[in-house]
Amino acid sequence: MEQGRALRTAISRAVEAIEAAERMFADEMGAILDLSPAAKAALIAKVAAAIEDAIAEKERAPTSSFVAGC
Repeated sequence: MEQGRALRTAISRAVEAIEAAERMFADEMGAILDLSPAAKAALIAKVAAAIEDAIAEKERAPTSSFVAGC
């Protein structure tokens, strides 16, 4: 059971790190491009969707080791 909890904790930390990176990217790009707060939010949503799509595609791959042991 400890291994499952550790895995969930690691996944949670990874999700938090990715979300923080999305916000930092949007803040930096928003400043460079002079984006409005709404445009920054749209940029975060678009980046998040691209990451989620890439993860889902990797999980569907028949030889994926990405989710091995989950």
